[in-house]
Amino acid sequence: MAMLKAGVKRVLVRVPNWIGDAVMCLPALDALKALYPSAKLTLLAKARVVPVFENNPAVAGIIEYGEGHRGLLGRLRLAAELKRGGFDLAVLFQNAFDAAFISFLSRIPERAGHARDLRSPLLTRAITASDEVKKKHQVFYYLNIIEALGGKVPDRPLPGLYISEEESRWARRFLKERGLEGAPVFGAAPGASYGPAKRWPPERFASVLGALAAERKGAALVFGGPEDTEACAAVKAAFAPAIDLSGKLTLRQSMALVSLVEAVVTNDSGPMHISAALGVPTVAVFGSTEDSLTGPLGERVTVVRKKIECSPCFKRECRFGHYDCLRAIGADEVLTAIKGLAA
Repeated sequence: MAMLKAGVKRVLVRVPNWIGDAVMCLPALDALKALYPSAKLTLLAKARVVPVFENNPAVAGIIEYGEGHRGLLGRLRLAAELKRGGFDLAVLFQNAFDAAFISFLSRIPERAGHARDLRSPLLTRAITASDEVKKKHQVFYYLNIIEALGGKVPDRPLPGLYISEEESRWARRFLKERGLEGAPVFGAAPGASYGPAKRWPPERFASVLGALAAERKGAALVFGGPEDTEACAAVKAAFAPAIDLSGKLTLRQSMALVSLVEAVVTNDSGPMHISAALGVPTVAVFGSTEDSLTGPLGERVTVVRKKIECSPCFKRECRFGHYDCLRAIGADEVLTAIKGLAA
């Protein structure tokens, strides 16, 4: 595929809809900016992932794709707005037909994305992901689009998140107000919206946090969104000193606090990717999914998993009902992994 470079001044980037996927597309976003350094990159994003891209120096602006864009009329309104943006190129990290349809309606001259979901006729650059790419970590799936446009793919791509000084001050003040200034603080993210086949038992999170708090005379923060309140409450019930923050913070506030903790233990989830991208020592527990495809990307990460016969199955729920891939992982193994990262 011929390289597209000259004359690209405004680029629309349709980013993925889920937090973990959004973090994993960040190296591709960096590579896109490196390919078109003078271009302004504007993102089209669902509200839930907008915080992932805030303060990112590669991003010139963000257009929220929301409730007002439902149905054909909503999409036509969005297309009219995008048309006024004068974009030269649309890069679609999101795979859906809808992403190609909107960029087509917007009359963006060049539209690049993977050839799937019957959307190739709507793209000017329908890109094939080879079997080799599909076997690699998902970060390379997004980078495959940039490579097809003529960009460079780093050997070891790592996502980067950006916390402002104001956000850092807020996080430090948050800890100080709770008497935790200067104390070792550990984090846990026991949720996973995908389903129970990704969720390590809450009482084991509690065991790890309790052991760390006792050994280091520290504190424990339990992170999660509104959908994670049950799992976080179960951790709190098993380890009362833990501070349950589920549903009480914005994503940016959670990110700022996570950036200050000494280590995070987490399931395969959006918070896992955030913690790793912030450079925080991160231990991820994997069950039904495959860490070689969607594992945490960072300088200080470790995955704990059990390779049993039926794993990875990629199911939301255990089809046998035993969840052995998760239950076989003991709190002591995870605790050892955390200490190994801290060494």
